[in-house]
Amino acid sequence: MPLATPDDIAARLGRPVTPDETPRISAFLEDVTGLIEDYCGRELHRRQDESLTLHAEGGCLLSIPGRYLTFPTVSAVQVDGQALTGWTFNGRQLVYADGWPTGPVTLTGSWGYQTPPASLRAVACSEVIRWMALSPGIESERVGEVEVSFAASSSGQSLSATSTAALKPYRRRGVGVMTLQRKGPRVFGY
Repeated sequence: MPLATPDDIAARLGRPVTPDETPRISAFLEDVTGLIEDYCGRELHRRQDESLTLHAEGGCLLSIPGRYLTFPTVSAVQVDGQALTGWTFNGRQLVYADGWPTGPVTLTGSWGYQTPPASLRAVACSEVIRWMALSPGIESERVGEVEVSFAASSSGQSLSATSTAALKPYRRRGVGVMTLQRKGPRVFGY
């Protein structure tokens, strides 16, 4: 499910979407949702009761990749096709006191926003409207002094600098990053 709908696009265009435009807009909404999720490093629209297979390497903790940590819930865990009980979920990791066996562990759960925030919907809509305004193969146009830039590949679809700036609060931050500070006086010039 995309972060916005053709009705959201129509509201921003200030006119109804024609039946001929609907398939193109729907495809663009799917594309922009994928680009936004890839840029942010997380799945943002709600996936309900999906299966995810992780590889356990022993130990009591099994980390869930950050991509799936937007409002996650875990409803079931299986090992070798058999339901496993006695596990807990702490919001980032599955905890199993007996220790995870080495190999695949399949979890069933849900993640992503129930309703995307308005800012994500706005970014998705603005990108789709921008893409619709460009002729196929054209990356940008300029009216004064007539300038046209053609896309290097078959698709000029990418997130604009404005959109990437707006998405910064949703972008996943690095895990395990630590800031080190030197004790003593600061020495400048090095």
